[in-house]
Amino acid sequence: MPGGEVVPCNIGVKNGKISTLSTEKLEVGVGREINCENKTIIPGLVDQHFHSWWGYGVETHEIATRAAAKGGVTTIVEMPLDKPATLTSTLLHEKLKKIGNQYHVDYAAIGGYIGEDPEEMHRMVEAGVVAIKIFTGDVAPPGMFQGTYDGELLDLMKRVKQDDVALMVHCENSGIVEIETSHVKAAGKQGPVAWHEARPPVAELEAVQRIATIAKATGARVIIVHISTPEAVDVITAARRDGVDIWAETLPHQLCLSLETNQNDARLKWNPPVRPKDAVDGLWKRFAAGEIHSIASDHAPLTKIRGADIWSQNPGAGNVLETMLPVVATEAIHLRGIGLARIVEAMCATPARLLGIYPRKGAIMVGSDADLVVLEMNGHRVIDENSLEFYDQNSKWSPYHNKEVKVYPVQTILRGQVIYDNGEITGRLGFGEYVTKSSNKQ
Repeated sequence: MPGGEVVPCNIGVKNGKISTLSTEKLEVGVGREINCENKTIIPGLVDQHFHSWWGYGVETHEIATRAAAKGGVTTIVEMPLDKPATLTSTLLHEKLKKIGNQYHVDYAAIGGYIGEDPEEMHRMVEAGVVAIKIFTGDVAPPGMFQGTYDGELLDLMKRVKQDDVALMVHCENSGIVEIETSHVKAAGKQGPVAWHEARPPVAELEAVQRIATIAKATGARVIIVHISTPEAVDVITAARRDGVDIWAETLPHQLCLSLETNQNDARLKWNPPVRPKDAVDGLWKRFAAGEIHSIASDHAPLTKIRGADIWSQNPGAGNVLETMLPVVATEAIHLRGIGLARIVEAMCATPARLLGIYPRKGAIMVGSDADLVVLEMNGHRVIDENSLEFYDQNSKWSPYHNKEVKVYPVQTILRGQVIYDNGEITGRLGFGEYVTKSSNKQ
């Protein structure tokens, strides 16, 4: 897909790499030929925002990466929100040693920042992390991940610039969230609307402005994750025009769900919250214009608690790895007139570039890993939450249950091996490799 257009092409693969791109018939030799006639091939997705919640007992890497393979995701980039949080090189090495054989797809790691020991960040970069993740204050669920405060941000971004890694920032003003939550609770409000009011758009907007200001002062590369408001995108767009190395990420559940979906369903809870339809439409407009740069899953399949109100319900949108590409591509292409090239840029190429693993990942180029997704572009499939991969077999749930999709993977290929084929996982557990910036060689 050079230049973003779909072109007829035969792809040759040797030793896990793309060896040939040609309109001529290729000699198969002793290898396998896969006929993709009437299908479209795109690079394997690079999901830059994935959670396994290792240590919490709510997910396994085997199950999560089965979902990834089914969803066309060939590289997951894993957040450090484990138990304990993976904030040191020692903990990272321990995690990789214990679970490195439990991945169906390739994987990279994201580290964190400890204000009491900022030098540890450099050791994590040496261990291979491709980015650093922070929260602007204590806005994560209690006890899960420590916040980073204003006094630490300048030092942190100087270090990020020095180490040439990206900083991924969860932007919410913790003071606003705390006060507004108390007001909304006191008023007795419930449901997704209450969650939206407790974590209002201005909390996101203010934090994005603050991060953009410090990013400009330091030259650090910053990715604002899971953006939920068009106004926050506008701040990023303005900062980029001013030379700031700042990027916008959003999620399927910020693009394809709205407060109007079901105002009484407390399971529609994540951070930042689901927003009104006009905000969703504003995000799509900015995505079409190229002002939102990446789409990631924020896969976080915490079990939803039956009968819980919005305050006690677990956050997360379920198994997003498996549904992300079908849901987003179907709406973009068939409902909003946005071409496949924008999807590929946002889900494959840009994440790989931002994290320093392009063109090994995120591209169909000679020398790139042969990570490919064979797509049905105008089919018919209905998402069934009961068929999705979940750790808790008795509490499967998806906000997209019974949703029809027209675009979906029929095969997923990782380094030349078919790991998913028409509903079946065909790849070997443990085939996934650890990906670092230093391994990004053609």
